[in-house]
Amino acid sequence: MVRSLSFIHLFIVLAVGYIGGALLFREIPVVASEKWIGFFDPRVISSSEGTFFRPLLTLIIFFVVAFLTSMNSKTRHAILFVGAIKCVLFGLSSSYLLSSGMKLWAYTIWWFPFQLLSCYLYLVYCNVLSPPFFNRISRRGRNLQAVPYLAGLCLLIFLIEMTIFHFLIK
Repeated sequence: MVRSLSFIHLFIVLAVGYIGGALLFREIPVVASEKWIGFFDPRVISSSEGTFFRPLLTLIIFFVVAFLTSMNSKTRHAILFVGAIKCVLFGLSSSYLLSSGMKLWAYTIWWFPFQLLSCYLYLVYCNVLSPPFFNRISRRGRNLQAVPYLAGLCLLIFLIEMTIFHFLIK
């Protein structure tokens, strides 16, 4: 029951963050959303700006910020907030892609499934670094054995997504 509650909790965070990003896109000007999306992934704004390093750097920054936040006991509760920010950026970028007239098949093959999986794995990573209150069974040290596996799996998904981007969009 506790493990399924954790997965449901992460799906709710993902869904609320995605919907929050979509609603944020409706409320802010397109120029402001392009600035935030350009930081997150410039391929969304223009496929010609689809370099490999900018999205990779953003991915690494998110993982490093979450790990550094988990090192201090006073900031550890904010890790899931960092994960929710990634989900909001996912929703904002998805809304921008759909409103800009991107072909729906390219969106469903390239952007949505890989970003959904990447955001969920990132939330699992955040959950491993700082489990929610209903997952804390003992007060012993943190078990961080899954952290490198989750980061590696997220990197693998990123590489597959970049490969599909270069074959599908370019």
